Amino acid sequence: MNNSVTAGQFKSGSFNTNYLYLIFPSAVLLLFFLIPVISVFKGTSPAALLSVFTDSYYLHIITFTVFQALLSAFFSILAGLPGAWIMAAIDFKGKKLIRSLTTIPFVLPSILVVLGFVLTFGNSGYLNRFVMAVTGTSQPPLKILYSFKAIILAHVFYNFPVSLRLISSAWSQIPENRYEAAKSLSAGKIRIFRTVTLPSLIPAVLASFSLIFIFCFMSFAVILVLGGGPALSTIEVEIYRLARINLDINAAAALAGAGAVLTTVFTAAYIFLQKNSSGNSMDSGAGIKKIRFSSLSSPARLLAMVYILFIILIIAGPLTAVVVRSFQTQTGWGGKISYTLRWYKQIMTPGITLKAIKNTLLFGAGSLLISLPAGLSAAWVGAKSRGNTGRIIEIIFMLPIGISTVVLGLGYFRLISVLPESFIKSGILIIFAHSVIGLPFIVRSLTASFQKINPSMIDAARSLGADTARVFFDIELPLVISNVISAAAFGFCISAGEINSAIILSDGGVLTIPIAIYRLISSYNFFGACAMGTILMLICVISLYIIEKTGNEELF
Repeated sequence: MNNSVTAGQFKSGSFNTNYLYLIFPSAVLLLFFLIPVISVFKGTSPAALLSVFTDSYYLHIITFTVFQALLSAFFSILAGLPGAWIMAAIDFKGKKLIRSLTTIPFVLPSILVVLGFVLTFGNSGYLNRFVMAVTGTSQPPLKILYSFKAIILAHVFYNFPVSLRLISSAWSQIPENRYEAAKSLSAGKIRIFRTVTLPSLIPAVLASFSLIFIFCFMSFAVILVLGGGPALSTIEVEIYRLARINLDINAAAALAGAGAVLTTVFTAAYIFLQKNSSGNSMDSGAGIKKIRFSSLSSPARLLAMVYILFIILIIAGPLTAVVVRSFQTQTGWGGKISYTLRWYKQIMTPGITLKAIKNTLLFGAGSLLISLPAGLSAAWVGAKSRGNTGRIIEIIFMLPIGISTVVLGLGYFRLISVLPESFIKSGILIIFAHSVIGLPFIVRSLTASFQKINPSMIDAARSLGADTARVFFDIELPLVISNVISAAAFGFCISAGEINSAIILSDGGVLTIPIAIYRLISSYNFFGACAMGTILMLICVISLYIIEKTGNEELF
């Protein structure tokens, strides 16, 4: 380790000037996240917060929220583990394509996942129609939607890429010399897995579980549409109902506080475990030795092929259903299906839907103008800091992950009364909200990128008289620019698909693609919703292409 102290780092009794670069990201975090969130809990007494845990109705909602999140995270890990091994240990043609495909669900907005599930698994969906045609039955045999099964299935579909990417990254970096040492001691495959592989993967598995739990705990659109009613309501849906339908802001705030306590615990666990997982991957020795697909035993080849085929079908099925339905129309209920460009012509006609597309692109670009420089600054300072200071900085800017976007939207909603109407209708509040929603992912990605830069390169530049700005622009930024582009693409994608906060702030006439999709689904115009969904999917696929081109592994 290079222990030399360069300019801008700590010197005995001196101020670390690098901290000045935290002024802008700190202001963003304070103004666009902390103040709105604090406004939600302002006036909420400890007694009100405690009453949430003693009220039988709210206790049922909290218990169900935790239970479905735990179960969703568990099955997401199970679904991702085989893929993690395939991606980490096997070389085969089309591997990059499969990897890209498995990432699609995570970058897709939840409302689009919901739409795909309705079309694929609904009573009149493609799966039921296929089974009815094969068996000759007149009634749909698979009753999946609007049930607990639908929630778990959608969450697994949406989140298993997280476990696949995190675990495969840790698996691929297990030093091969550990396996060689175990083999030299005559250890069998089971013992090697138990003593070498499993201990190395546990931090990544637990980090994946914690992160997926957070996402499922704060799930909103999936529960709102697929839950089917109050019996399967979660904290997020109940907060929305209390604040926007019952107009009981105090009750919504108390419930939000209870949820924040639980998510904060799991967010802290994720950050700690993720750091441990990264630390393990930095061990000495080359990564795991890749196996050629042709070298696998016949049973292993068959299982790998079945898994890959299953992943292709389970991912491509709902998404293909959305695209196909966008080119269809129907004459009356139960009428004949025909193909048309009608819905795309409507979208491209000046009006509400075209405005939704323009707003989505504008809000995505606007949020990046804030979150990207803020994340870049925070990541750079965090990577430069010594000891635990860097970890503290990263934890601070990861805080938005631990607070749901519904709560954030509620915070902005409470501040609306003191803002001019023109300011609200401009949509700038949505831009502010989206900027802090994407900020943690940008900070997470770029901190890891800066930490990988060889310190000797920076020391050499400083020895030649280069100042901090020149070192950054001439050496550091060029080395991480691909990850900056990747983080920007991911942040844009998050903004384009974010619905939770936007749906709370949309009463001012501000419309985005996800909100338009939700309204079209609510009015049973699935064809129009699919056309809007296809456009949103195209935006996400472009973002995904940029992410995969950069090869960034540190998005979460």
